[in-house]
Amino acid sequence: MEGLFERVEREYGVRIEGPEDMGNAWKLIEILKEKGWVVYIITAKGREQVDAWHPDFGSLFAQFGESPNFGSVLEGICNVALLVRELEKKGVL
Repeated sequence: MEGLFERVEREYGVRIEGPEDMGNAWKLIEILKEKGWVVYIITAKGREQVDAWHPDFGSLFAQFGESPNFGSVLEGICNVALLVRELEKKGVL
């Protein structure tokens, strides 16, 4: 996950200190919320799911036909934030 954290810091200026740093990961959720995104976090035994929805785009993962399952909630938050940034760079949003 180290490369993931470095990408998040490069793209958002948020430094994730390690796999338990939910405080800083929550900053990403706040950034997404300010951009109009709704972030969904679903946890169950053996399943960590993070997805995001935007009124001008729809559900992030539904667009790709994927189930947004990650190894951890923190990993999911980081990946969702980076996907949003990719959409912004491509001019989709």
